[in-house]
Parts: sequence; structure tokens; C-alpha cells
Amino acid sequence: MVQLVICDVDGTLVEDGGSASALNPEYYDIIEKLTRQGIQMVICSGRQKASVEKLFEPVKDLLYLAVDGGSLIFRKEECIYSQVLENNICKQIIEDARKIPPCDILVCGKKRAYATSEDSEMYRWISDSYGFDIQAVGDLQHNISDDIVKISLYHHNMVEQLTETWFRPKWEDKVRLNLAGIQWLDCVPKEAGKGSAIAFLQEYLHISWEETMVFGDNQNDIEMMRQAKYSFAVANAREEVKAAASCQCGPYWEDGVLKELKKLAMEYEK
Repeated sequence: MVQLVICDVDGTLVEDGGSASALNPEYYDIIEKLTRQGIQMVICSGRQKASVEKLFEPVKDLLYLAVDGGSLIFRKEECIYSQVLENNICKQIIEDARKIPPCDILVCGKKRAYATSEDSEMYRWISDSYGFDIQAVGDLQHNISDDIVKISLYHHNMVEQLTETWFRPKWEDKVRLNLAGIQWLDCVPKEAGKGSAIAFLQEYLHISWEETMVFGDNQNDIEMMRQAKYSFAVANAREEVKAAASCQCGPYWEDGVLKELKKLAMEYEK
């Protein structure tokens, strides 16, 4: 029987950047129900902890939060898993990202997220829609005093194309690169990522591959799908994600994940 359920957020439960108002409140009810049935519930997202907590405020204390692309895992206020980028790697990534002028840069630390300026499309979206705790600091290479867990390149619809010729080939062997939607390329520590975070939780909770269920939509979800016997791609997922998953469910706008979770709860009632 399933003992561990992991859900991505953007593109899986809500549209990219969706706020709490975009999440069907029935998700809170099913999280409570499955938790009572003894199932461990995990939100695994590229978002930061503060953003995920706003989305799941009524049930946040019932969840494990694997955030910042799997670099950090929290249970309530306790950080139980942490992977950080080396300082020199951070500076080099930021330097190279600056060479792609259409892209903006988001630096995610343990304390909060950082951007160059408040006057940007990315800053406003991250602050107003995602609900990030974010600070504009100007020089990202020298004005941040924090452990960095993720650096993201942002473009409103072409980050994959803008980074494919030289940026990704240069960095793919030095850090873990994950495309998250059409807007984001996430750079996380080589030892991090959603798959590594789920592997840690399985060992931490003594739960096996056969007892694990995951839901996702994007490239950065494929590695965590390999950690689960029951892996669901939502209908709006990328084709390579559908190919990697063992099952499919409805798209986020039809609450495909919610329907599968309700089926799971019914199985436990039999």
C-alpha cells in the first residue's frame, strides 16, 4: 500500500505562479484525510518554503516541504535536509547568466530570495503571484549574505532556447540543471534535486519505492518519478514526463491529482 505521496505544485496542482486562490480547497480536506490514514504527504517544488506555506496554510503543519528544487526539506520549522552551492560556483553562474541579457536572475538562499531590482517582470511575478519572500539587492555577486541553494534564470517564455547553445552545456556537469516550465532554468547543487530529496525522505521515513506515489508535469519531476512505483504525469505535462511516468491523470485545471488522491483515500477505506 502507498505510504508516501509527493506532489509538485506549478503545472501540477495550479497554473505556473498560481496563488492560494487558484488551489481547489478540497486539496486541504484530502491532505487531512490521507494524513489521518497514516500516509506521509510531501509538497516538492521549485518554490521557496514561504511560498508553499502560503499555498497550503490550513494544512502546512501536516506536510513535509521539499523546496527550492529539492535543496531543502522542512518539517514544520525544522530543516531536516540541506544542500548549498559553493560561493565561487554561485558567482560564476551569475556572471554567465548576465551574458544572456533577455534573462533575469533569481538567487534563492536559506533566508529568502534575491533579485537585482524590484523594477522587473520577474520580481513582480515572484512577489505578487508566487508570494516569495524576496529582496532586491543590486549586485547579486557581492550583496548577499546567505547560503545559496538555487540560482534560476528567468525568461517569460524562452528560457530553454536562450540557454541551450552554451550555458547548459557548460554547466550541466558542474551543477544539476532543471527546466521548470517555459520560464525557469534552475541551477541547484549536484547532490540536490527532487529525486535526491525524495530518496532522502524514503530513507528518513523507512518507506520503499513500492510504497511511493508521485505527481508532476515538468522535466524537473522526472527524477522523482524514478523514485516511485506509482508515478503520475498530469495531462498537460511535457511529453518526456509522460513517457517517464507509469500513469497519467487529468490536467491541473481539472484537478487531476485531486481525483487520484480521492481514489487512494477510498482504497484505504475498504
